[in-house]
Amino acid sequence: MLLIAVLVLASATAEQRQDISLAEKLLRDAYAPFQVGVDKIREFFGGIETGIASKKMLAERNLELSRRIGRLKYENQALLEYYYENRRLREMLGFKEKSSPSYELRAARVIARSPELWYQSLTIDLGEADGIKKDMVVIGPDGLIGRVFATSARTAEVMLITDRESAVGALVQETRTHGVVEGMGDRSQLKMTNIPYDAAIEKGQTVVTSGLGQVFPKGIRIGKIIKVGKENSGLLKYAILQPTVNLNSLEEVFLIVENKTGQ
Repeated sequence: MLLIAVLVLASATAEQRQDISLAEKLLRDAYAPFQVGVDKIREFFGGIETGIASKKMLAERNLELSRRIGRLKYENQALLEYYYENRRLREMLGFKEKSSPSYELRAARVIARSPELWYQSLTIDLGEADGIKKDMVVIGPDGLIGRVFATSARTAEVMLITDRESAVGALVQETRTHGVVEGMGDRSQLKMTNIPYDAAIEKGQTVVTSGLGQVFPKGIRIGKIIKVGKENSGLLKYAILQPTVNLNSLEEVFLIVENKTGQ
């Protein structure tokens, strides 16, 4: 009987209705506000979840862009370094070709510098195994750099012309006035001494090697006169020079393997 009653009730309620009952209306009106609240809560937390996902995506995107910018900066710096190296090497190649009638040159790279101010030197990547010998003269496209004073199998130590132990026979190119250029322990200045008191030397003139002695060939530029003064004795003059080579930024140098001029 219970089963028959259930089937009859189901059949009666299964019929299509044009409206809902009063009880259903009251029930729906009762839980409608709760349903609206639940929908708003779901929308709120859904918005938070979307915002978090969006921020996470933006953070990952920014990180990737930062990495790309870093790589591009590194690549740009590397290309810039290659550009400057290529320009230096082209300049050196042109100088070597122009100097070939006078000297046989060997190029070397600077691999270390002396940290001391009193003794100024640098180390190059060629040594005895490469045919480098003591007292070989070191030059650059702009002029005199120094000479080799010590060697090992694969490296050589170069004494710069600014070292206090350095001395080079020199002459003023314009007046042919002789003297000796000495280092002052300062990579930006040299001192020319033993100049006759009546010598016609002045600021702006060029000083070159005189060729006197057995080390430095004649005619290599040393520096420009920036100041002229008198020694304390009053019998001689001196001149302060600015080297024609920027000794603070050397990366490649030439060694004179053979002097073809005989001077």
